[in-house]
Amino acid sequence: MTNTTKNKETQVIGIASGKGGVGKTTFAVNLATYHALKGKRVLIFDADIGLGNIHIALRNKLNGNMVDVLEGRREIQDILIESETGISIISGGNGLDEILALNNDNTNNIIRAFAALEDQFDVMIVDISAGANQSVLSFLSACHHQIVIGTNEPSSVADAYALIKLIHLTMGLSEIIFVPNKVKTAQEGKVLFKKMNTITAKFLGVALKFIGSVSESSDYSLAWNTGQAAVSIGVSTTCYHDFSAIVDELDKLTANHKKNELQFFNSMK
Repeated sequence: MTNTTKNKETQVIGIASGKGGVGKTTFAVNLATYHALKGKRVLIFDADIGLGNIHIALRNKLNGNMVDVLEGRREIQDILIESETGISIISGGNGLDEILALNNDNTNNIIRAFAALEDQFDVMIVDISAGANQSVLSFLSACHHQIVIGTNEPSSVADAYALIKLIHLTMGLSEIIFVPNKVKTAQEGKVLFKKMNTITAKFLGVALKFIGSVSESSDYSLAWNTGQAAVSIGVSTTCYHDFSAIVDELDKLTANHKKNELQFFNSMK
């Protein structure tokens, strides 16, 4: 089996943000749930190391985390848990020990460990910590698609641009997706995307990819408190419509990574 074939087995989508509080994890949970509703085998890797909370959002207890795997106490299959929605979860951990354990070698070993789960999932969502450090960039570079989430707040725009700049300059990637989140209307989402795209084109020579935006709604906000993703409430909701459009556009894109670099589910690396 060739490298190219392996990369097509599981679509790996990395989700990051320049700052916290912009709804990155809410977006990740809804994106994963939408895929699960369509019959896909879905895995969420909570790569917000030390501050992981996907299991809390989906009301699950952990069986361990990736630090247990790194230190030989567990196999990656042992820490895999499944939510009631059918989504599988792997946690990077949510404590000080996990933060201290995250150096460059361990980050790469975490990525390599996923080779043991090769061919078991159709889609993996990688929910990466906010901000920009080496682990964020390493996890993003190991994905097929890199999504940066942002809102209309000036600080979010500035931090999203800073992250996109790092992704482009350090990873050499130019097919970066920017998704406006929690906007008032779809039109506001388009305006925010155009603003970000204008900035990156002017200063980086990079054209961002537009796949849609997510509008703020009572469903999108309140569903987090119930453990139920907004997209599962019904096909007539604004949230379901938004994620349906986003997934349709995402599926049209080709994988965005450099050849011969470390990738999730690639046992050759």
